[in-house]
Amino acid sequence: MRDWTAEEIRSIADRLRRARIHAGFERATEAVRRFGWNYSRYMNYENGERAVPPKQAILFASAFGVTVDYIYFGKGDILNQIERTLPLMSRIVRRIPLVGVENIAELQRIASGLEPMLAATIPVSSEETLPERAIFIEICDKSMSNSGEAISFEPGDKAMIDLDAAPAPADFVLALVPEERSAMFRLYREVGRAEDGSMIADLVPLNPNFRTVRIGNPGSAQIIGVCRRIHRIVELGAAVRRSRPG
Repeated sequence: MRDWTAEEIRSIADRLRRARIHAGFERATEAVRRFGWNYSRYMNYENGERAVPPKQAILFASAFGVTVDYIYFGKGDILNQIERTLPLMSRIVRRIPLVGVENIAELQRIASGLEPMLAATIPVSSEETLPERAIFIEICDKSMSNSGEAISFEPGDKAMIDLDAAPAPADFVLALVPEERSAMFRLYREVGRAEDGSMIADLVPLNPNFRTVRIGNPGSAQIIGVCRRIHRIVELGAAVRRSRPG
């Protein structure tokens, strides 16, 4: 990587900011949320506190619909981009953070409305209808696995959680339960209302070998979000072998 002078780094940061605004993101948080970037790391680049590495320059150029030469050297008018070059958000991918269910501190931050700070992300086509605020979690146990159900979640599946959605009966939700050591991914089932009018609900596993948790008392649980889709990796070789006779 080239050794940039402090003045060059400031100029690169200024062009990065202008490219971001020109792409339609008035605030840096909008771009970070859209592409699933680490906010602090991105702001280090846009504030001129760190030089932009080549891999990041390529990523930012694709996202904002400019060239790497523009970001690094200011070559070419930002309004006259390479022919047929479109911002990444309009043609390829949005990257959504992947958060571990055991990472209670991070999930508490997210539940409070803060942006995820983790670098791991999962690419999703931006042409699909996606929640404005979302994370992925990875299913780590067999609590939601049941071949007799219409929907079954297996270890390794990635569940997309809509952080702004309110749960409805029969939704699959991600919840923080203080007495547990990790967040719980369960079926949400309303059972009634308490005397104070608050909803009482059960967090139900699909696998009967796991226990149901009742929530409703203040502090008993916090619903982080609602599952909107599942991403699953299928090993085609194994599937083909199982389907072959003999």
